Amino acid sequence: YLKTSHLWQLLVFNTTEVYVVAHSLTPGGRHYEKGLKELFADSFLKVVDQVGNVNLGAIYIANAFSEALQDQSVLGAFLADYVGLRRVPAIRIESGDGSSGVAILEAYNMVRAGIYDCVAVVGVEKMHDVTNIRLNKALATITDYEYEGFFGITPAAQAAMAMREYMLKYGYDYEDLAIWPIKMHERGSRNPLAYMRKQASLKDVLESEVIADPLRLYDAAPAVDGSAAVILCNKPIKNDAVIKIEGIGIGAYGTYLGQRETLTELYSVRDATNMALNMAHVSINDINLAEVHDTYSILGILALESMGLVRPGETPRLLSMGALDVGNKLVVNASGGLKSMGFPGGASGMYEFVTMVMELTNTKPFDSLGRVERGIVQDMAGFDLVSTSIILKRVS
Repeated sequence: YLKTSHLWQLLVFNTTEVYVVAHSLTPGGRHYEKGLKELFADSFLKVVDQVGNVNLGAIYIANAFSEALQDQSVLGAFLADYVGLRRVPAIRIESGDGSSGVAILEAYNMVRAGIYDCVAVVGVEKMHDVTNIRLNKALATITDYEYEGFFGITPAAQAAMAMREYMLKYGYDYEDLAIWPIKMHERGSRNPLAYMRKQASLKDVLESEVIADPLRLYDAAPAVDGSAAVILCNKPIKNDAVIKIEGIGIGAYGTYLGQRETLTELYSVRDATNMALNMAHVSINDINLAEVHDTYSILGILALESMGLVRPGETPRLLSMGALDVGNKLVVNASGGLKSMGFPGGASGMYEFVTMVMELTNTKPFDSLGRVERGIVQDMAGFDLVSTSIILKRVS
């Protein structure tokens, strides 16, 4: 097998660049009037309209739960047929809630290798239209079900254990960590694309329902239906606000929690980020924007620290000081993160990715960021099972 460092060495021999030439995002919500096919078409047809007659070689579809929630496999074929592209290969990528990052990686590799000139990547998930029991059963499959999910160790329980260890390790109380949802709601209140567009006080967070002690309701990103799409090509189709994928990496630490030495370091996130930085020939200090996968607040905190953007144990303090807000050298989750945008399962990373493109191009509501050159998107499956990090650069 190939180690990630060997994979990177193979990739750098090919000099083809990969550009994001179109993007769209359907705001997350409870879209009861739309099925999975309609949600897919919403975002996909918008990016096709933006590029006109570009010949798509393939469509990569990020989706985690179609078998569990819609009783549908071979998803790609049926979605492509729905939009009239039955002769275009449509490949469904499943890697839990980290499906989008892996789908972008696969699409990127095909364009960079010269196999296709252009491909589409779509993240789509229909989380509602089922009972909470069925939805929670689907979410439990993100764990090692034989050893964890079957016995009630849910993703929320895993996050709660990590939060408890983090608090003990760095001497924080829960009130200190509540700054994450407070800040994400503050950002989301200014983002018309967010699902949660209201501010939250410390009192709101502390009085919210306990999910798994010490984790509370305000620590969890709300499940939403949604879809987002991009088209990647080997050359830009416009001259202004050109965005390219400068570096991309993947890491893995696929084991259940009982085998881990610590829950406060995300090794797959660290490895994916280092791989992306090496490919881009930049350091972590060159990153100005970050969108991290905060399905639970503690995972956003751990992601920042595992990526090397923040020193271990410092995130709550920096957030409370406003050091990661707009106007600083590093801005984190200007969108409000998944906490405010919503958690659309396997489409989560596409929401982060499209948001980052909008931030780099100063598209409203992110025009307040000004001209920023480089950002990183971190996506993750489960608790540090498989992670991707993608560095985007504005080149014009």
